[in-house]
Amino acid sequence: MELLKLSDSELYQRCRQYGMLALLARRKFAGLLPEVKRRELYRRRGFASIHEFAAKLSGMSAESVDRVLQIARRLEDKPLLRERFEAGSQAWSKFKTVAYIATPETDKFWAEKLDTLPRPALEALVKSVPRDIPENKQE
Repeated sequence: MELLKLSDSELYQRCRQYGMLALLARRKFAGLLPEVKRRELYRRRGFASIHEFAAKLSGMSAESVDRVLQIARRLEDKPLLRERFEAGSQAWSKFKTVAYIATPETDKFWAEKLDTLPRPALEALVKSVPRDIPENKQE
């Protein structure tokens, strides 16, 4: 067997690679869930609920599905954040951090911060920034 020939370092690297691919796939899957729910695709494919659909196809818990759908609802009127969410570019927990403070006017500002800041820094910024970010700070 090929795995028996791998060194510990090579085995670890392969585990990291596959783990990262799985993480990215799960993020992308989560980004698809709002559209699956909107189209009720899960019903047409024989699943009783969106929760069953997500659990059987990706192993997501019902709680995670509910959070993802809730975040997606908050991002509906924020095109830049929604696009990043659907693409799976970041973990949905980072989107959760900004979803409740972002507005259509501050969409660009928060999308840039989401891309550049780690989650703890993003959380600190959310706590320190006033709700209405002046337009000139978005540029």
